Amino acid sequence: MNADRDLILAAARLARSAPDGWKQFLGAFRAYADQHRDNCIQSPLTTLPVAQGRAQLAAQLNGLFADCLASADKLEGKRK
Repeated sequence: MNADRDLILAAARLARSAPDGWKQFLGAFRAYADQHRDNCIQSPLTTLPVAQGRAQLAAQLNGLFADCLASADKLEGKRK
């Protein structure tokens, strides 16, 4: 969880310092995650486990990035 926390806080710092760029990044990453999901759905059985792992990680990161500001606020509130 420590690595997740560090990534959340770093993403939130970036989102706060460059909100327009962050929105563009989120849109691009969402498309990236969607592409991996589609690749998983269309994957042959021989490569399905790899495609599934990639899709799961992309989806997890997409969620982490999308919620980074709220998550960082909670984490930072606990430290104060």
